[in-house]
Amino acid sequence: METKRIKAEMWDKMQYLFRNYYDRMVHAVLYYDGKIDVNILKQVLVYMTEKAPVLHSEFVDNKVHPYWKIRDYKIDDILKYTKSENLENDINSFITEMIPITNNVQYQVRLFDDGKKSVFCMLINHMCFDGGDTKYFLKKMAENYNKLLNKQYNLELKAGDRGYKQVYTKLESEDIKIAKGLYKNVSVVKDAHTFPVTEPSDGDISRILREKIDRETFQKFKEKGKEWNVTINDSLLAVYIHTLYQIGDYPKDEKVSIPCMVDLRRHIKGGIDAGGLTNHTGFMVVSTKKRGYTLKETLIEVLRSVKDSKRDRFLGLYSLPLLSLAYIIFPHIISEVAIKIGYYNPLIGMSNIGIINTEELKLGNNNLIDGFMTGGIKYKPYMQLALTTLNDEITMTVAMRCNDNDEEIINNFFQRFKENMNKFIAE
Repeated sequence: METKRIKAEMWDKMQYLFRNYYDRMVHAVLYYDGKIDVNILKQVLVYMTEKAPVLHSEFVDNKVHPYWKIRDYKIDDILKYTKSENLENDINSFITEMIPITNNVQYQVRLFDDGKKSVFCMLINHMCFDGGDTKYFLKKMAENYNKLLNKQYNLELKAGDRGYKQVYTKLESEDIKIAKGLYKNVSVVKDAHTFPVTEPSDGDISRILREKIDRETFQKFKEKGKEWNVTINDSLLAVYIHTLYQIGDYPKDEKVSIPCMVDLRRHIKGGIDAGGLTNHTGFMVVSTKKRGYTLKETLIEVLRSVKDSKRDRFLGLYSLPLLSLAYIIFPHIISEVAIKIGYYNPLIGMSNIGIINTEELKLGNNNLIDGFMTGGIKYKPYMQLALTTLNDEITMTVAMRCNDNDEEIINNFFQRFKENMNKFIAE
């Protein structure tokens, strides 16, 4: 019998290359105030897995043309239900695992139940899809769950093209020609500043550290942003960069550059609902020439940097033709070497994943009361701050393979960040 294959798209291969910098996982944790029906959830996940065959495939690292090989699976390979006596320990134990590329399923779910609430935890191989489609997947999971709960069987999940060229579908014909010629390597951001963690050691383990910014503080923060006529994201960037200068002890007059993730679905006709589950994430670089004496001065530096990016109709599209060309003209094993030579993985980054919508993710009568998402667990010296907003509270996460001393440093960073938010509010 012929093995069924799925083409490995450009971003699948790039995310595989990123295994050198992090664990390739996307992580999602959702807390509900009641008991989730496991049998209905199983039916939903089987439907969605069948609609997106890449989710029950193994990645074959062929030296010339890598591909996905579709595999058989059982629902128990994906979903496990556990009665928990220590929720946070069980959650942290699961979400710091890693799914091998040779596994027969590329995402796994744990449903923990402590008798009062349920916690839905999901790990996904980033090669399959990114944070944007993780939010979409969770939304559709909830919609389909609620349909089955009400004896409706018209379940839905997008199942179209996974290729990167969709990002040109919203552009005018002349702009498409320009965009397909954007060979500039935007990854060349040779910023040597690092987050002040210790050197890699045998004591390092995978951790996802997190801290809350409460509703009252966030509300005041948003009001200050409105007063200054700036976006929430720009305000958060200013606080982040200001805090990095402090905790990293960078000289105040040194330039600092931080890549920020950009959802490329802004360029796709149909947006999040178009195509299939995949990666559509680029980045823009925010550079400050100096740290301000005040948070407002640092914000001005951020605004100066992002001004041109926001006006750029090709935001996030640079380098895509270059990456595509490398994979076309070289065998995979050579293209990986060539791209690694020209690619500079950012030492520090930020990803504002955005709002987790509690209404969209309600499961029956079970309300979503807390949760967060974050990207891959980084390997030192690489670090990224991820932010998610739920019920008007922000969860900050830093996912890193690190030791107890590093955990203390990261927790100190969280506290300094919150102090600077309050200073921002007070200015």
